[in-house]
Amino acid sequence: MTDVLTNYDQSPPKRPTFLTVLCILTFIGSGWGLINGITQYFTAESQVAAMSLVKENVNAEMQKVSDANPGGKMVSEMVGGMLNVFTPENVKKMALAGILAAVLCLAGAFLMWGLKKKGFYSYIAGTLVGIITPFVLFGAGNLLAMGMSVMVGFIGLVFVILYGVNLKHMN
Repeated sequence: MTDVLTNYDQSPPKRPTFLTVLCILTFIGSGWGLINGITQYFTAESQVAAMSLVKENVNAEMQKVSDANPGGKMVSEMVGGMLNVFTPENVKKMALAGILAAVLCLAGAFLMWGLKKKGFYSYIAGTLVGIITPFVLFGAGNLLAMGMSVMVGFIGLVFVILYGVNLKHMN
């Protein structure tokens, strides 16, 4: 009987300050990712048009360089290969995957804010979506896919490790 009464006197577990800071950083980053994904989805055509202009300028400059330097032709082909996969359809697919990744990470942060361990796994799922999607859309050998995945993977891995340190405080 006294155990039942003493349970009411206990306050809920307190969230560590470090976990609070990580969650706030995730709210900001994932919120920004969500807004960015939505914006990217609705402006895909104009982004591709802008990249086409950049591609034309790069090709013109690379043509000048490739005449004098044999490595310039290889660089021109690499840039062309990266930009060839930059289509409105692929931009929209990347935007949708970015939105999904942001929602999973945001949901994970909200759950971890409430000290729920399920949030950690949701955050990992969101990070994996962000890492895998460029390879699925652009191919494993694409330089653009590698760059995007490395960037998302590095930041995601750091946060997964930092959240993992705080798992002992979650239920």
